[in-house]
Amino acid sequence: MGKYRRKKYDHKWTLNRSHVHFWFRVIGKWLTIKPSPLMANGIHFIDSQSGGGKTLLMNWIARNLLKKGGFMWSNIDEFKHKRIYNFELERLYNGGDTKMKLPYMIDNHYSKGIIYDEINSKFNRRQNRQRDYNDVFIPLMTDTVLHRHRHHPRIYFIGQSVLLQDTQIMSVLKYRHFVSARFRWRYYYWREQLRMVFAPYRLKVIHYKKIGITENGDPIWKKIGKSKIKISPLYLETYDTFGYAKLYDDLPDYEIPKK
Repeated sequence: MGKYRRKKYDHKWTLNRSHVHFWFRVIGKWLTIKPSPLMANGIHFIDSQSGGGKTLLMNWIARNLLKKGGFMWSNIDEFKHKRIYNFELERLYNGGDTKMKLPYMIDNHYSKGIIYDEINSKFNRRQNRQRDYNDVFIPLMTDTVLHRHRHHPRIYFIGQSVLLQDTQIMSVLKYRHFVSARFRWRYYYWREQLRMVFAPYRLKVIHYKKIGITENGDPIWKKIGKSKIKISPLYLETYDTFGYAKLYDDLPDYEIPKK
């Protein structure tokens, strides 16, 4: 058997195609600032205490993702952006099957991801043996696992605590972001509207990446960094902090008992 000979290059050598230029490009890649884990492709989970800035952070993520085009889907009508579209879970998933699909291209814009907010209100892990729960949850998990094949590069789940989540949601996550907010009186609103507004001015986000699971199936998280995000009035005014409450608008008021 003859000595193996390396295949010759198809392109003629030029300075632009030289080893020197190649290694300069390699060094440039290493020196390039890596994007925030908040924007990475994959399945994310955002959690905090009540009022800790979960939906505000999601608004910041979405608006920055959409600066150069694209659109997103959200299960709750709470983001004031013309390219964030809303959907109803029960229309997509019913009877344990996927009944509809979320388009990944609209008006020549491609999907940047899907947002599932207030998931604890819909999926309480103590109810995961009930049929109504699984009729929606099982196809949702199937679509989540296959999100790349459906051309939705990112999935964002938002909830109160990892302890409240269904273990199947925890098993498919790639990133976790724990957010907390710092508040102060915002001069902007006094200057513009003569209103005293006590609102977040900064978010602190701790990032984790799942590196494995325990023998019990619980995720093993590794801290991979933290971010401090300055919140301008734009991000405060372009989402509805009480968006979830709209789901209760059509319910009758509880009757006050007569004394």
